Amino acid sequence: ALIKEGRLNILNVSEFTDRQANVALAYYLQELLADRKAAVNAKAGKTKSKRNYRFNTPVFVIIEEAHVFIPKNEDAKAKYWAAKIAREGRKFGLGLCIVSQRPRDIEANVLSQMGSLAVMKIVQEDDQRQIASAAESISREFIGQLTSLNIGDAILVGQWVNLPAIVHIDEMKGKKIGSDQNAVGEWAVAKKIGDAGTNSSQDLAQKDLLMD
Repeated sequence: ALIKEGRLNILNVSEFTDRQANVALAYYLQELLADRKAAVNAKAGKTKSKRNYRFNTPVFVIIEEAHVFIPKNEDAKAKYWAAKIAREGRKFGLGLCIVSQRPRDIEANVLSQMGSLAVMKIVQEDDQRQIASAAESISREFIGQLTSLNIGDAILVGQWVNLPAIVHIDEMKGKKIGSDQNAVGEWAVAKKIGDAGTNSSQDLAQKDLLMD
């Protein structure tokens, strides 16, 4: 099976179209929920099934670019199963975390089911309103601070803290995937290569003139 129990599994759908990626995620979410339900019910003696379950221990799912897979006002297969897991997953040992830079585009019913939030710098008012509606415990004062947070700063809200708190998250030193491209740096390198090529051409032209 593609997903292994007890390991960190990464489902890389970067080469899929949005539709293909959505279908793939929907399939795995459906399979995970069905398997965890069956495993928990069997352990509780609610079923006589003797089959082996793929996931005998709790599973935690993290969905990056959640606004693509759980879009607001759009029909998407993954959104249905993500919403179902957000509502029912806890009692079957199936957790869900969604990550997005555009909370305004996420289905509100799913976002509101998140028990805890880590909110980093947000400038757009639509995004701020979506966060405020999803987290009743976050005050206007904290919402007002979202535009001024520094890189690595976040406001924690929900079940993992007694009161909303501002924290600083250390930068990850390991390999990064999906980071921003250094456009200025690449332009500078390309310009140096272009200038070097131009100078070489001019030198060759001057040598040809001298030889003539």
